[in-house]
Formats: sequence, structure tokens, C-alpha cells
Amino acid sequence: MAEQPVLFAVDQGVGVVTLNRPERLNAVNWPMAAELVALFRDLRFRDDVRTVVLTGAGRGFCAGGDAEWLSGGGDRGIPGLSEKPLERYQKKTPAGPFAELVKTMIFDLEKPIIAAVNGPAMGAGLAFALACDRRFADPSTRMSAAMVRLGFSPDCGVTWLLPRITSLSTALMMVETGCILDARQCRDHGLIDELAAADGQALAAAMEYAKTLARGPSVAVDLARRCVYKAANGATLEEILDYEAVAGTITANTADAAEGTKSFIEKRKPAFEGR
Repeated sequence: MAEQPVLFAVDQGVGVVTLNRPERLNAVNWPMAAELVALFRDLRFRDDVRTVVLTGAGRGFCAGGDAEWLSGGGDRGIPGLSEKPLERYQKKTPAGPFAELVKTMIFDLEKPIIAAVNGPAMGAGLAFALACDRRFADPSTRMSAAMVRLGFSPDCGVTWLLPRITSLSTALMMVETGCILDARQCRDHGLIDELAAADGQALAAAMEYAKTLARGPSVAVDLARRCVYKAANGATLEEILDYEAVAGTITANTADAAEGTKSFIEKRKPAFEGR
């Protein structure tokens, strides 16, 4: 039996999603991308998962789209590169679940998602890392908007994500040249938030942070995250004040808000339950 391309486990409220094609540096093909989209949609409704960590098995986070599919040689066609018929869904959205995954991670999951990056995060893999709320990496990390190196324009939301995370000039350099940035350069440009001291330590650091979030008042955390993304995507101050008022009203009716207030008065640490 072939290995599962996506692994999933729950650890103390953290759902760990592992890209599992290590022999291909976790390059993503169509079935794998579709499985990831389905998994993230399901995770939105799982109360046992309060935070998600995305990582890759073996020596890499994700080397991007699988070369066989990108060349048009796979079972599923790709516009312009193969004569295979396309279903109506793909005609409207050529990148299909590759692009859909980025939207699902940012907007549909509605839970904090943390990337644990090692080795290459290239092309679509870069997009998946940037779509996470925070990125923990180790010295082996390399990042590239690699599409242009193969003659493709960027996809999977890279041109939307990069200028929101790094500077405009760095975003333009990356999409125009496909240059490969090492871990220290990634940190200097803001592409990663935490750089572990040694190879192999990114996942442990990401898990520590994720478990801290999972122990928190998750309804409040999720709504706060939603407000930040609304603000980042062009909501006005007046709109955000309204969103925050609604979120405040919602969270005031949670058990965690009652516990948080009570623990503050009693001068003890709160015991949040995520409800």
C-alpha cells in the first residue's frame, strides 16, 4: 500500500498536518492538494482541534507543485500543457485545489495555523507557508517564488501574500527572479518569524507555540484572528470597531470569558476549555 500523502494527528488540542511525500520533498500533486482541502474543511468543525500546525516529512517542507503534473504528464490535464479534457471546475479554476487550499487555510479554517518549515518551501510550498499565521523555521530552510524559474507566472496567491508579509521590493524581486533565499535571509525579510538554532527544531518550536494557543480561550482567539484578517484586507476602522463589538458580545457569552474574569479576581491562572 502506498503511503498516505497527508498525515494527521492531534496532540493536546493541536492538529498536526504533515505533508508526506518525502521522496519528492513533499511536492504536491492534484490528489494530495484535494485531500488537504478536504481535511482543512473538516478541521473547522472539530472541537478537539483548536490550533493547527502544518509541516513536511523528511528533508523539506514542500518543494511546490509536482513536476509530473506541471509538465502535463499526469493523469489530470493542465491548461496549455496537455490535451487532456478538463472538467468544468478546473476550467474555471485551473489551479484547482492548489489555490483553493490557500483560501481554505486563511479564511475558511477559522483557527490559528502555524507552519513548521525545514528545507525547501518553493512555489506552491511557499504559498502554503505564507498562508499560515506564523512561520517557525530551522537553518536548512530555503524559500523561493520558484514559478518563474520554470517559465510560469506566480499562482496560489503568492502575489497577494508576499507584499503583505515582506516589503514590496522584496516581493517583486522574488516573483521576478525566483531567487532562493536561505534561512537567515528569510528571517531578515520577515518571511519567517522564528528561526530555530539547529536543524530539526522548527516543529518543536511551532508545537510549543501552538499548544499555548490551544490552551487559550479559543473562541476569543479565533474571532480575534478573524478581525485582524478583515483589517488587513481593507476593512475601515469603523467597520473593525463594529466587528470587534460583535466579537466582544459573542465572547462575553462563553464559558471561557466567565472563567477568565473569575480567575483574574481570584488571582489564579485561568483554566480555559475552549467553549
